[in-house]
Amino acid sequence: METKPPAKEEHTFTITEVKTLRRPHVDGGGAHVLAGYFDGDKTAVCVAKIYDGVAYPLADKDEGIDCMTTADIDYATEAWAYKTIDPVETVAAKLVPEYYGSWTFSLGTNQPSRQRWVRMILLELLHGETVLDKIVKATVDGVVQPSLLPDEETRLRILKHTLDTERSIWWDAEVLHGDLSPRNVMVEPDGSVLIFDFNQVEIFPFQRRQHSKHRDDADPLPKSPIEHYWPYSPGAGTFTYPCEPWASWVPPRWLEDGELAAEWPLEAWRDPAPGKYMPLSDSFLNYPAHAQRSKKLQAALEKLGRKPAKELPVTN
Repeated sequence: METKPPAKEEHTFTITEVKTLRRPHVDGGGAHVLAGYFDGDKTAVCVAKIYDGVAYPLADKDEGIDCMTTADIDYATEAWAYKTIDPVETVAAKLVPEYYGSWTFSLGTNQPSRQRWVRMILLELLHGETVLDKIVKATVDGVVQPSLLPDEETRLRILKHTLDTERSIWWDAEVLHGDLSPRNVMVEPDGSVLIFDFNQVEIFPFQRRQHSKHRDDADPLPKSPIEHYWPYSPGAGTFTYPCEPWASWVPPRWLEDGELAAEWPLEAWRDPAPGKYMPLSDSFLNYPAHAQRSKKLQAALEKLGRKPAKELPVTN
């Protein structure tokens, strides 16, 4: 999405803190993240996310595009994700950082009298810690110590809120985040959970494929996270994969027994708020492979509407 040329009116952003400086030769490059205030108002500190092509790898060998194009793709995707989310009160008011708009400024180059345009978005400054921050703080000699993490109840509450938030953004704003890594989930001091970093999203108003809620046979509400995720985690793989990004956050016993990981969503979303999710479908509840699960898990599914084993057809 092309950005309009810079207007004649100019503003000043004063940097007060460096959050992240990305370098291609160190961490693969990407957008810089800085904190500061706008037009001299020191009471209104916010975050600037700056997409400078010089901070990206010179060329993307997989995609065959140059660093400036890659920076513009990141900028355009993230700016329009926030712009799409911003009018949706159920999402923008509590699930993502507040969006203050996109901006363009110029920087010099190593060629005299030549400049390059750099894109930037301004966002609300969040005051919490990411889930990854909390995991890193609990890591000793490269090993995460569960005793140094928040208590198990708190961790599972944050995980549940993360998945609820992702579902709300996808359904209400028609934006699929697509990268629910612990580094992109912020836990505020009051315990609220926000998702940020939208440069890898799908924005359905720009997609060829239609959002599922606009199909002729669409349900009036999103599927329950039980049906959408079960028994999978928000990243690649399952909760029981040690290499999965959230594996350090879930109870250690889940890594030893996948059935325990599968039991949790059934309990977490057993009684959703009215009008939030669709009831579990018959095809999900009576999916033949569920018969291979533990007796306890099958009993939990039966409480949610699964037919008793004796009433299900026998399959080879």
